[in-house]
Amino acid sequence: MTDPSVPDVRVLTDPGHVPAAAVLALADAARAADGHPPLSDQTRVHVQRGTALAVLLTGPDEAPDGAAVLAPEGEGAVLELVVHPDARRRGVATALAGEAAVVVEQRGLQEAVSVWAHGMLPGAAELAAAHGLTPVRELRRMAVDSSVLAPLTAPELPEGVRLRPYVPGTDDAAWLELNAAAFADHPEQGSLTQADLEDRRSEDWFDAAGFLLAEREADGTLLGYHWTKAEGDGTVGEVYAVGVSPDAQGLGLGRALTVAGLVHMRDGGARRVDLYVDADNTAAVRLYEKLGFVLDAADAQYRRV
Repeated sequence: MTDPSVPDVRVLTDPGHVPAAAVLALADAARAADGHPPLSDQTRVHVQRGTALAVLLTGPDEAPDGAAVLAPEGEGAVLELVVHPDARRRGVATALAGEAAVVVEQRGLQEAVSVWAHGMLPGAAELAAAHGLTPVRELRRMAVDSSVLAPLTAPELPEGVRLRPYVPGTDDAAWLELNAAAFADHPEQGSLTQADLEDRRSEDWFDAAGFLLAEREADGTLLGYHWTKAEGDGTVGEVYAVGVSPDAQGLGLGRALTVAGLVHMRDGGARRVDLYVDADNTAAVRLYEKLGFVLDAADAQYRRV
């Protein structure tokens, strides 16, 4: 006899059967309650595209209590889990994690899957340890408020460099090449494709005016960028990504681009700006701390080691 206290988990691998809108609404509800997104932007893209390897659900299709999404990432996969705030402490996360472990094993991904615990919510570390996973990476969320943003002025750019907004379509190939070079060692950002870029352009938050490109005045070669992000009423912004070409390192362009984006977001109404940075990227952490950013939360990545 089935134990009614154990949530039923459905494993969906056919994109046509995945209620994408309901999964994303679930994630939005968790973010509103926790102040932290439970699914990465790339995982959300895979849910929308129908390219997730598997989506596990508990509860009704139209309003699930919880979901686990197994999405492709390079040669491996990434697993993220979300439980509705009203359905917590009912064994939903435990049930999802158990079934997700079975799916991962069936696909032979045990050594190639990473699991993200966003916001390091209570119980995440215990659940990961129960499945033999070890923390291998910390992604910090840092923030500044209006007391830091208000006095900022437009930065002085390196000689021979100008700043302009991204032009959709026209700048795609050059930006993708720059991004891949700037994030050659980054497992997510450096692997963005044309399809990924187009998916992000289709998001409600996308604004080409806030996608700032630094180029060499002499020939228009892209040297760096600051992609800003603002959702909702625009009072909270995000340093979505800052990248500098290896050929432009040492010019102070990273700091200048960061400040330029902060000024843009502030002038657009932002009273707070967040960013995400790897804890072991000490140079970036120091730069952000000097600009006034403080630690606000953190994500942990777990793997089997």
